[in-house]
Amino acid sequence: MLLAIAIIVVVVLLAVALIPAKKREPEQLKQASPVAFLTPEPAQPVRQTTLRQQQLDEEANAVASEYQRRADAVWLDEVRTKASKLLGNKSDVRRET
Repeated sequence: MLLAIAIIVVVVLLAVALIPAKKREPEQLKQASPVAFLTPEPAQPVRQTTLRQQQLDEEANAVASEYQRRADAVWLDEVRTKASKLLGNKSDVRRET
């Protein structure tokens, strides 16, 4: 019984392997490619944005960059504080020995 199942599986696999694959369109090949997300898409036509939408985008970018600038300043201050504490502790240890 096991032999019969194995023979059927082998025959089915051979049949699938021998049947020619149907031709795909280039777009389908691109979508099926595992690296399709790495290739740049063709440029989309420029959509018309309203003046209000453009102002909102600029304001959002300005707020984001200001937030990033402040976060960077706080991070740099924390790093300086931690570094001075660590260096201060090491210099204290050197003085004791």
